[in-house]
Parts: sequence; C-alpha cells; structure tokens
Amino acid sequence: MMVPRTSSGQPPRADHRTRVGQERRERTRAKLLAAALPVFAKHGADAAIIDSIIQQAGVARGTFYNYFRTNDELFAAVAQEVSNELIRLVDPIVLAQTDPAARVACGVTLVVKLARCYPLLAEFIVRGGPGAIAAGILAAGVVPRDIAAGVAAGRFTVTNQRLAFDLILGPVIAALHTALTETISEQYPRDLAESILRSLGVEPEAARKFANHDFGAFVPSEDSIFNRCQPKNAAN
Repeated sequence: MMVPRTSSGQPPRADHRTRVGQERRERTRAKLLAAALPVFAKHGADAAIIDSIIQQAGVARGTFYNYFRTNDELFAAVAQEVSNELIRLVDPIVLAQTDPAARVACGVTLVVKLARCYPLLAEFIVRGGPGAIAAGILAAGVVPRDIAAGVAAGRFTVTNQRLAFDLILGPVIAALHTALTETISEQYPRDLAESILRSLGVEPEAARKFANHDFGAFVPSEDSIFNRCQPKNAAN
C-alpha cells in the first residue's frame, strides 16, 4: 500500500501528529508505572494507592483513568513491566546456556543478584507475591520453557511441570525476602540455585557445577523501570 506524501516527499502532517501523540501516551504510561512501582513495593498489591500515584506522577485524575481503571489493573501492568524487564535483562544470558539445568541455575542466580542491586525489585516481588512476576512472559513462557526442556532431556526427574515451577518460584521469592531482611553473601544465589536444581532431580555434582558457573553480568539500560525508580545499589 502506497503511503501518501506531500510535495516535499514527507508523510502528511497528520501522521506526524499521530506518532507524536502515541509517543506522548507511552511516556505518560511509563511515568505512571514508574510512580506505581515503589508505592506497591511499600504497601503491597491490595493497598488503595491511586491517589498516591496521581500525586507522585504529577498527572490529573482524569489522565490516570485514561490509562488504568482500577488498582488491580495498575498492579497487573506494573507486574507485567517488571516481569518483561527481567526477561529483557536475563533471558539473553539464559539462552546462551545449552543445558536446561544451566538455564534454570542462570535465571535463578541472576534474578537474585539483580534484586540485591535493586532492593525495590525485591520489595515489589515479596509484597506482591507470585502475582508480581506471574503477569508477564517470565512465568507464562520462559520458566515453563526451560522446565519442559529439562524434563524432555531427562535432566529433571520432577515431571509435574506445575510442581517444578513452584519449586523454582517459591524459593526465589523466599530468597528475595531474606535479601531484604539481612545481608546475603555472594555465594548465596549460587547455593540457592544448587538447592533448586537438586529439588528438581539434578544429580548433586551436576547441580553444584551448574550453580557455580560464572554467568556474567547484566546491565539495565538507563530507561529501565528499575533505574527510573531507584538507583543501583553500588554496594551490591
């Protein structure tokens, strides 16, 4: 289909206005999500926080309701953004691993390390519970993908994939709670990954090898929701 153009060869002004309007909407939505994340992290998913978000984001009430109708809808959107941001940061490194057990170990280790760098992330997940990371593709696609691969390869002996998912997610949420209440060591994420792999049926020696592999580092972009809400904790 031919795109209409002016005599100067440029798209019509209406197209430009549409694009600018869409970009403005995306910026406003991102501002609302960034304002909501620390409030949910402090008060939890069930807190009535719309008034606080409007104040934090500096928008009119009508503007807020152009994007989100309820508290639950806002929480789901924040949870999806957090989940998908975790995927953008962690999954490329996970996919570099060929063994499904190494992929699980990599994902567990890096998520806990990321939460150590950004305590706000840990607070949001702990207060929000499983729903805080179940809204995006992390729970719907990525973790089940690696579980299915581990079962198919005979690496995992836990064949109930829902149980395997809970054996991964539950300890990770508990570990994030621990990281908020006390200082955890550099070895802690690796020990956690090893224990999770063993609970899935990976042989102890293999679990130890995968968990102690150096998976490298992640670098959130400046426009990451984590950086927009909270500076990185340099001490971690």
